[in-house]
Amino acid sequence: MSDTLVESSAESAFLDLHKKLLEQGRPALAELQEAALNRFELLGFPHSKHEMYTFVNTKGLVTTSFSLPAGVASVSEDFVAGHIYPDCEDQCLVFIDGVLDRGLSRFEGVSTNLVSLSEADQELKGYLSKMAENENDVFASLSTAFCGEGLVFKVDDNTQISGTVQVLFVSTGRAAGPVMHAPRLVWQLGKLAEVKVIEKFVGTEGGYFINSVQDWLLAEGAGVSFTQVQADVFDSWHFSKTRVHLSRNARFYSSNASSGTQLARHHYEVWLKEEGSELRLNGVSVLDGKEQVHNFIRIHHEAPQCVSHQHFKNVVNGHARSSFDGTVIVNGGAQLTNSDQLVNNLVLSDDCHANNKPNLMIFAYDVKCTHGVTIGQIDGDQWFYLQTRGLSAKAAKELLTRSFAKSIIDTIEFPEVVEELNGTLLKKLEATGV
Repeated sequence: MSDTLVESSAESAFLDLHKKLLEQGRPALAELQEAALNRFELLGFPHSKHEMYTFVNTKGLVTTSFSLPAGVASVSEDFVAGHIYPDCEDQCLVFIDGVLDRGLSRFEGVSTNLVSLSEADQELKGYLSKMAENENDVFASLSTAFCGEGLVFKVDDNTQISGTVQVLFVSTGRAAGPVMHAPRLVWQLGKLAEVKVIEKFVGTEGGYFINSVQDWLLAEGAGVSFTQVQADVFDSWHFSKTRVHLSRNARFYSSNASSGTQLARHHYEVWLKEEGSELRLNGVSVLDGKEQVHNFIRIHHEAPQCVSHQHFKNVVNGHARSSFDGTVIVNGGAQLTNSDQLVNNLVLSDDCHANNKPNLMIFAYDVKCTHGVTIGQIDGDQWFYLQTRGLSAKAAKELLTRSFAKSIIDTIEFPEVVEELNGTLLKKLEATGV
């Protein structure tokens, strides 16, 4: 069967699944869902040469027969508590299968900041409609089409949220077959507002597809420290899209740590819209077996004197696959732009793949922009040197590999996350016999 027929059949299956969703009653976000569904039909699933999916084979995902969640899944308080970071007990939002669970969440410090997406003001609804109508990623359209409700986290002007807010996404598989979850979050920060956020994705068992979308809207002078930890079980699919809009002198500092699934993809799209805005985007993944992590990034410099920094590191072993497809676009009016992009890959086997496609599109003349990619194995000279200092070959190799990944992990601003990743992500290197 040709790829075109497979894609057409898969699209029909998801359209039929959406009809079943409508049979459950008119959803709160019906108009937004309809706009997203129309966009989904227009875009269609990506073929093998699609620009946004050059290194990602989605055939297995799109041909999987998914079902809708049957009621609210039960997740124990102990399981949730095991994934809440120590400083976040009073400010944690827990989503079970894409839906906010108010019983498991704790709102003590942030209750006044939360609004259901269906109750958002007209300005925000207008923005969301515009995004849905002009969506460029078919899976983000699919997520919005199946999103029954979402959450808006608002921070008023001149307000700093004390402590750290954690968002925990727990996905459950079902014995009846694979299920799809579509959580939706919008973060609105007023002038000079600040917030620190940790998001963590976990699963109780495999057989699920979490397809999340979130928007960050930062007013003048707002600041965000944001870390994502992707720790889903292997037998799952993880797709996420993060949109960021930065106003004058706003700053968005983000880190992503991924352990991979059978197919994980992170899509970032950032607009530095006004003078003085700043973006820092770091990422690290440690992959083994047949795990995959793919990063697709588009950074739009639209104003003068803005800064963007990107640094990603991947450790790839076994038959694992990673990719980085990142483009920085400097528009004509964005003079004095400062942008750098660096991707480092450490490959530990002959059967793994690390694909990279960095790109600069510069339409201004007074800029400072760099990009670079490295792909290599353990440095032989360093390995030999450590052995001459008494380390075994295995211990020397492990030390060099851990140091490679740890240099990104240590840039994360949350010590509790760093400690966890040292005990989980880096622990994988020991388990693989590096």
